[in-house]
Amino acid sequence: MELNIEHIYDLLISSVLIGWFICTLICQFRSSKLSTFIKSHLDCFGLVPLWTFFAPNPGKKDYHILFRDKNGDEIISEWEELEITEERSAFSWLWNPEKRDKKILSDVVQNLVSHLPYYRNENQSTNLIMFSMPYIIILNVLSHYHRRTNFSYRQFMLAESSGYLNETGPSVILLSVFHKIQ
Repeated sequence: MELNIEHIYDLLISSVLIGWFICTLICQFRSSKLSTFIKSHLDCFGLVPLWTFFAPNPGKKDYHILFRDKNGDEIISEWEELEITEERSAFSWLWNPEKRDKKILSDVVQNLVSHLPYYRNENQSTNLIMFSMPYIIILNVLSHYHRRTNFSYRQFMLAESSGYLNETGPSVILLSVFHKIQ
């Protein structure tokens, strides 16, 4: 049997694709050590997908963004909530221009929440999280939302509740410092 260059290329490409398929199958089981090894050492370009059809880990918590303002005389307003979700109307499937903005904000909040343990483990403080992109995006959205003329500082809080059943009360995840808004 004579091996020519085309057979070698076919064999090489087939081997790479079969290896990629096997790695993809292994990585669907996220708790395995082999999956962790593949994702951390072999998948440096993020080419191994993680399929989560039918939500194997559904969201069990609802996140809330609350904010309050402060003026120069140290008068602080009451907490107000910035709605991340909204009630769906009968025509929201046809016309829902706010959906994209709400979805982006919801994804940013979930991204920030998922990074909080990292920031807390590094230095036992969440001060560095103020330089993260999700934090800055939330601060930007809040600094332009419902602006009061006589208040120049804004603080926000991320809270979580247990979803629809509300078995436990809401808990504070992150409390920001007061930021100057203009």
